[in-house]
Amino acid sequence: MSMLRVLTVDDEALALRRLKLLLQAMPYVEHVGEANSCAEALAEIAALAPDAVLLDIKMRDGDGFEVIEALAERPNPPAVIFVTAFDHFAVRAFESAVVDYLLKPVERERLARALRRVRHQLRAVDAEQRLSEMQEIVRNLRSLSGGGGKKPFETEFWLRGSAGLVRVPVDAIDCVSSEDDYVAIHTMGGSHLMRGSIRQFEARVEPGLFVRVHRRWLVRKSGITELRTPRFGASEVLLRTGKRLPVGRVYLKLLRQSMRDAVVPISSARSRGDGDHKQRPRGAV
Repeated sequence: MSMLRVLTVDDEALALRRLKLLLQAMPYVEHVGEANSCAEALAEIAALAPDAVLLDIKMRDGDGFEVIEALAERPNPPAVIFVTAFDHFAVRAFESAVVDYLLKPVERERLARALRRVRHQLRAVDAEQRLSEMQEIVRNLRSLSGGGGKKPFETEFWLRGSAGLVRVPVDAIDCVSSEDDYVAIHTMGGSHLMRGSIRQFEARVEPGLFVRVHRRWLVRKSGITELRTPRFGASEVLLRTGKRLPVGRVYLKLLRQSMRDAVVPISSARSRGDGDHKQRPRGAV
C-alpha cells in the first residue's frame, strides 16, 4: 500500500499540532509538511506536491476558498479536505465536488474515514477529472458569494449539539462568551460551543446587532433592558432573559452612549446592599 502524502494548513498552532499527531499515528500516511496561511499553503503545495491537503477555511490572511480557487488553475491539484467550524456557507459548498470536510476539533476516526475517501478518489479519478471538480467548486463558491463580491453576513450558524448539528439563527442569540479557544453561543434554548474568538464572531454578523460589554462578553443590543452603574460595586447589564452580566470599565463609556441611543434605562443609584451587584454569572471576572 503506497503512502498518502498529506499537507496540513491552519493558522492555529495547536490545531496543526493535533492534526500532526493524528496523522503520525496512521501507518499509511506521511505528513509532509504544514502551513499557517493561504500564501504559505500555496507555496508548500507547489514545493511538496502532496496527495491531499487538510485545509482550514478561516485563516488570518484569507480563507480556504481562495486557496481552492488558486489550485483550480493548476494542472494536477491535490485532493482537498476542508477543516471547518461548519458555517452554513461552507455546508452548501460541500454539496459539490469537495472530497470531504471535518469538524473541529478533529476526531481520529472521522479523519481516517476522510483519508480513505481520498485514497479511493486518487485511484479512481484521473487528474483531468479532479481539475474539473475543482473548477466546479470554484463556480459554486462564486455563485454563493454573489459573484465574488463581499460575502454576506451570517444569518445562522450550524453548531454541535448533544444529538448532532443544531441550527442557531443569529436572531436567537442573546449573548456570546469567550471560552479559551472557543466562544459559547447563548440562546433561550441553551448554549453551544463554536471554535473562534469573540472578535471573529463579530466579523461574521451584521454590525450593530451586538455590543461588547466585557472582555469575555458580547451582548445583543436589543436584548439589554437596563444598564446598572451603582456607586458601589461593579456595573452590569440586565438582559430580557433575566441574565445579569458584568460590564468592564474599558467598555462602559461606549456602552452608555450606545444605550442612550437605544433609549435603554441607565441606573446609577447608590447601591443599597440588595446584593444585585454580587450576582454575577459563573466564571465572570
